[in-house]
Amino acid sequence: MIKNINKSININIVGTCNIVKICSKLKIKLIFFSTNYVYPSKSGIYNENDSVLPRNTYAWSKLGAESAVQMYKNSLILRICMTEKPFVHKKAFANMKTNFMFQENLAKNLYKLLNLKGIINVGGEIQSVYNFAKKYNSKVKKIFASKSQQKQFPLNSTMNISKFNKVVKKK
Repeated sequence: MIKNINKSININIVGTCNIVKICSKLKIKLIFFSTNYVYPSKSGIYNENDSVLPRNTYAWSKLGAESAVQMYKNSLILRICMTEKPFVHKKAFANMKTNFMFQENLAKNLYKLLNLKGIINVGGEIQSVYNFAKKYNSKVKKIFASKSQQKQFPLNSTMNISKFNKVVKKK
């Protein structure tokens, strides 16, 4: 999680605000990469128009940035749930559901999203982090998020990605 709040504010919020102002001035399309962590993470399968309520400081900083981006109509916010390939962690939460996809999968489909505006949830199949990791690393160990970890890491940040899938499959 974020250890330096000032740095996070300067990069994610102030930096994004400055980019929004420049894009607006130059009339340039802005595509912002946000996170599924902006959702409340209670019931899961969140739609793009569902309420947001971040659980940790990283997610709050992304939501702060999203606020500026949403003011600029020539923009697209991608609420992404992705991880690096290969799955680099030795342990994975079995009690945490998510929509992980690998970065390369987003890269392969990003061009299909370029002409869109608004907010789109981007991710993969709904599953536990452990089940996702196990497919790519048979040695990954199963762990469970403790009560204290659950305050920082959402147990169910799953998103409805039907809008994303419709666009990706169409082209």
